[in-house]
Amino acid sequence: MRKVLGSLATVVLASSLTMTPARAGSSSSGPTRAAQAAATACHHAIRFETGRLLAGPVALPTEACPGVRPGAVLRIPSQHAQCTFNAMFLGSDGLRYMTTAGHCVLEGTNIKEKAWPSGKGPVAADGSGKRIGEFAYAILNDPKDIALIRLDKDVAASPQLCHFGGPTHMADNSAGPAVLDHFGQGIAISGLLPGRTQLALSLADPNRIDVIGLATPGDSGSLVQTANGGAVGVLVTTGFGFGFTGAGTPDLGNVGITRFVPQLAHATEVTGVKYTLQTAPLL
Repeated sequence: MRKVLGSLATVVLASSLTMTPARAGSSSSGPTRAAQAAATACHHAIRFETGRLLAGPVALPTEACPGVRPGAVLRIPSQHAQCTFNAMFLGSDGLRYMTTAGHCVLEGTNIKEKAWPSGKGPVAADGSGKRIGEFAYAILNDPKDIALIRLDKDVAASPQLCHFGGPTHMADNSAGPAVLDHFGQGIAISGLLPGRTQLALSLADPNRIDVIGLATPGDSGSLVQTANGGAVGVLVTTGFGFGFTGAGTPDLGNVGITRFVPQLAHATEVTGVKYTLQTAPLL
């Protein structure tokens, strides 16, 4: 029943989203020519990557998704920003990592990509402001927008997405419509409807897709998965876009998602660590 209500609310509320695109963890600053050119080159005809991070941490309810797990509140003190934890990965170095959006830590720094050695990365904190680890890697270079947080060894964490459960596997690049789910910490909506359902025309593009749904500042980093638990990627932007993807499939939506596989493969090249998705049963 909760999923049905989420779907209905998404249809009703999506129309109220601003038409000025922005990163989902940010407020909008308006389109630029550079962003427009980049959007066109990436087959997102009206996709502008021009948002800024939230000005400061926002006190949002965490009871519905406490702790360190996909869907929970993520705070980045150095950026005075709040995003959402994405998925858990086990590194070939034996350490645990949580993903989120790269712009959550890189926005405003003029850094497109960075890897931090142990003990040198920006601190990551949970919803209560307690340190849970530090950023190990981040990239913000279209179409890539992802970050890896190296969890402290004594931090309790779960790979299971709040409300929906999963992920159970890595999603493929299938053509055709797909129903997707995400649980996020967006302002103004997370207390009412943190678990939301979206519609993708296709998952064929291996790098990035646009979907029809609802996201607000604070949702950045959210795990997006298929109804059967397939991990699709990282929620990163809001703003209407249409056109054709690099795979030649129609691309239409108001929420942008970067895909896992190419981003993690590139992260492995940079960091020397291989990242394996940690799965959990659906609820």
